[in-house]
Amino acid sequence: MSAASGMPVETLIERVKDAVIYAGVSQGSPGHGLRVASVQLILKVVASGSAGSGVTFRVPVIGMELKAGAKVSSRDTHTIDISLKPPTEPGHGAVRGGDVEKTLVEAVDTIRAVMLSAATGQDPWVLSTSTVDIAFVLTKEGAISLGVEGELASEVTQTLRLSLVPG
Repeated sequence: MSAASGMPVETLIERVKDAVIYAGVSQGSPGHGLRVASVQLILKVVASGSAGSGVTFRVPVIGMELKAGAKVSSRDTHTIDISLKPPTEPGHGAVRGGDVEKTLVEAVDTIRAVMLSAATGQDPWVLSTSTVDIAFVLTKEGAISLGVEGELASEVTQTLRLSLVPG
């Protein structure tokens, strides 16, 4: 992936699916107390076209330029809203090859710990369902960043919405 072209939407979807499996919250994961009921990706994408191939949608990366040195802004993007539900039967074994997004796995682990803490202590509550939105950007190297160092300020951000239910 080059900084100029962004990341294909399909590649980002595969990385998110792999991160859910690796984080142990997929339908086929044993234990952990929480499962993903659905995943929603709200993506700001840039449309590009080339002769004979039609239009393609790519997720912009930090500092991506469209033309004449102008950085991508929210005015240059289109929104794709994708909702996914896990398969009802566990069919996944190990995560396929490729990059598993450690950043997303760590975020899901942290969220899981916070949500499960509501079910413990002197006054435990029962979790029925929970939704969390994770804002992120793609770096020029193709990695996911949650903006912990402030790089989300002027960049086009993406949203990953996870609905979690008891396991």
